[in-house]
Amino acid sequence: MAAHQPAKAKPRRAAWAPGYVFITPTTVLLTLFYLYPLVRTIIYSFTNWNPAGFRAPHGVGFTNYINLFHDDTFLMAFRTTLIFVVIVVPVAMASGLLLAALMRTPLRGRTALRTLIFLPFIAPTVGSALIFTYLATPFGGLFNIPVRLFGHAAIPFLTTAPWSLVAVIIFSIWTQVGYTMIIYSSAMSVIPTSYYEAATMDGANSFRQFFYLTVPLVNPTTAFLSVTGTLTALQAFTQIQILTRGGPTGQSTTLLYWVYQQGFVTFNGGAATAGAVVLLVIGLIVATVQLRFFGRREPVDLQ
Repeated sequence: MAAHQPAKAKPRRAAWAPGYVFITPTTVLLTLFYLYPLVRTIIYSFTNWNPAGFRAPHGVGFTNYINLFHDDTFLMAFRTTLIFVVIVVPVAMASGLLLAALMRTPLRGRTALRTLIFLPFIAPTVGSALIFTYLATPFGGLFNIPVRLFGHAAIPFLTTAPWSLVAVIIFSIWTQVGYTMIIYSSAMSVIPTSYYEAATMDGANSFRQFFYLTVPLVNPTTAFLSVTGTLTALQAFTQIQILTRGGPTGQSTTLLYWVYQQGFVTFNGGAATAGAVVLLVIGLIVATVQLRFFGRREPVDLQ
């Protein structure tokens, strides 16, 4: 009697086939709408491409990149973007963390207050910016009431420097605080109450508990919000378009808004795509540095 022969194992490739089927639609969409435009952008950055299509693009080598760093408007936009990111991201995160900690305490109307704080984030940016524009107007705007109380003339916040950039920064923080608060609240909700009870028994007050217990335990959330917040700030556009249109004289123009102006106002597509590539590289470098910085910290086990 012949020995029973074990059935041949199916090739591993056949076992993976269903996985390829499921990821194919997403892969195709990402290729068409992300990878292909990215490759075309990089190619156009080495040409004198005109988005209006009046002439065929010709290669110019690294001329567009060299001209960027001799362009005063680009350098000003770079400086403005740096100021914008350095202020908006830390302030929005710190404010959200403090609000999340306050919302853990038993307060009357806590749910309604949390909803009001979160509302600017989910509201359409255009609508919120239009409301903010009305508040900042020198003719009856709410922001000028304290200015008049101190005997000063009304300030056109959106059309004078440096107030135009200050207004954009305040608006951006206002719209982001609710999001950071909700994310930090979720992170705090999984911290065992026994940690705080033990800290209280050891004599730690609320201040010490916040800085020596809550802040270290939400470090992974801080890393996430730092990276995503920075990338979001680097792509600031809508609020600038509605509030200041980059003015006055480019004082509130960020890198992405500069790219928009070059590409769709002056039709200098080569400079616009080169600026977009530089912005992409900056975002990748900043995200990598942040992830390496936060990755050095020891994870905290909440079990």
